[in-house]
Amino acid sequence: MIQIEVSSTEEYARSGAELEIGSYLKISDDNGSMLIAIVQSYRIRDYVAPFDTAELKTPRFLIDAQPVGRFDEGGFRRGGKQITIPPKHVEIAATDVLLQMYDSVAVESRFCFGSLAQDREVRVAIDGDRFFGKHIGVVGSTGSGKSCTVARILQEGISPSSSQADRGVLNNSHIVIFDLHGEYSAAFPSGRFIDVDTLQLPYWLMNSEELEEMFVESNEENSHNQISQFRQAVVENKRRHAGRSQSVSYDSPIFFSLLEVINYLTNLNSEVIGRESGEGVPKLDDGTLVHNRASRYFDHVLNFALSSQRAGSKATNGPFNGEFDRFLMRLQGRHGDSRLHFLLSPQKADGSTHRTEDSLELMRTLTGYGEASSNITIIDLSGIPFEVLSVVVSLVTRLIFTFSFHLKRSKATIEENIPFLLVYEEAHNYVPRSDGARYGSVKQSIERIAKEGRKYGVSMMIVSQRPSEISETVFSQCNNFVAMRLTNPSDQHYVKRLLPDNLGALTDGLPSLGRQEAILIGDSMSIPSLIYVDDVDEKPNSHDIRFHSEWQHDWREYDPAPIMERWQR
Repeated sequence: MIQIEVSSTEEYARSGAELEIGSYLKISDDNGSMLIAIVQSYRIRDYVAPFDTAELKTPRFLIDAQPVGRFDEGGFRRGGKQITIPPKHVEIAATDVLLQMYDSVAVESRFCFGSLAQDREVRVAIDGDRFFGKHIGVVGSTGSGKSCTVARILQEGISPSSSQADRGVLNNSHIVIFDLHGEYSAAFPSGRFIDVDTLQLPYWLMNSEELEEMFVESNEENSHNQISQFRQAVVENKRRHAGRSQSVSYDSPIFFSLLEVINYLTNLNSEVIGRESGEGVPKLDDGTLVHNRASRYFDHVLNFALSSQRAGSKATNGPFNGEFDRFLMRLQGRHGDSRLHFLLSPQKADGSTHRTEDSLELMRTLTGYGEASSNITIIDLSGIPFEVLSVVVSLVTRLIFTFSFHLKRSKATIEENIPFLLVYEEAHNYVPRSDGARYGSVKQSIERIAKEGRKYGVSMMIVSQRPSEISETVFSQCNNFVAMRLTNPSDQHYVKRLLPDNLGALTDGLPSLGRQEAILIGDSMSIPSLIYVDDVDEKPNSHDIRFHSEWQHDWREYDPAPIMERWQR
């Protein structure tokens, strides 16, 4: 910390200097050393008795400043450097000095989406490779301009170079937005838009955690039996449809029939074991013995022999008889829920069922490829039932990560990189800090990207108005933050604790930031900065309704029939 005394307030006033919290000072000596410091606070100097009456009439001020960087032969660098004590010159950093500070980023990796709040002439350039490659946290209360900031960052990221624009080709950006409120289609009209009516996510793409989160109640007394037999049924059914020669596991993205699995478990739930000599296997009501469950249980519900202790027809209930009543009701209820057709009974355009061979086209859709390629894929989650929201986010996240994992392992040259940015809007809704089976799969998927994604070309942007409610494992892996106005004290404290730079002058201003103002801090910047985010031409549909202004209009008539029809559908 550096303290600077303003010995003459009258002379300071005559200088016309406009100094405020967060302003940058240039501190130099006669040896060519020059520090840049940010103003943290100021106060009236304390006087020690005996008091000097003349001094009391002209109070002196002390300015506390935090060194943030230095100029050397290579340009501006982070961190302090020894200068002659006391330094000879202290002045407010002029525009030309600020321009030099933000001009230190290499041209090929330079990325910009705003200007310095205290001097709009200064464009704040950051290192785009470090910004997108080391995870991003965007936080801000409702009305702070958070959605427009996200849109501006992404619009700049997908913007083609002049050469690409002349040739009519896209750049190599690949972005997937998990849009919780259906806001971003307006900001990216040329993007690929997928909502609940067009989303196709066959259940057989799920892994073990996602399937069990979807169908098994972990707090039930016999949930361990449900899991073990459901797992057995799924693996056997995958083998049945894939062919016995193919290696199949519970997590293999291979088709299985949920209806056939339900049949299998229904039969297991009513199974009766023959106890006559030479039996000891399931026995049907016509006396047929079932030596291989997988060969009989999948096709239809069977009728079993009656449990009996009489000689000649001795039989007892199977080990799982009656164990799966509630489990089967849940499976059948989920399968019959029309809201979940995109997940549990999705169909192709011709009405047929998606099979293993269709996984290629499904991945093309999610990753922006196909006949009309797109840099942005927007997955509108607003119409998806909340109870399966976390499963959907988990599944898409894991599919893209696994795709990138295998891409890196199979590619021949480094030039074949296809990096993905996954944008999680309102992430506190599905990646909470609290532990619970309901969010187990999605937290595992996103936390894996947070810890390992950069190695395989997958990065993430976590967007939230309640950062204190997000998994700390996820947020602590973000090396870059765009912090906008935060009014909740717990959120302010949480963000200050996570930010990589301890700069109170900036972070203390979180509750009073204006719209489109943001604190930009992280590895991608030469210096932490308060910026003004550029205006967005094509904005997300996130504006608030102006209640009082709308109330001043004449009474508006409307027909509720179309609304109710949509609701009922």
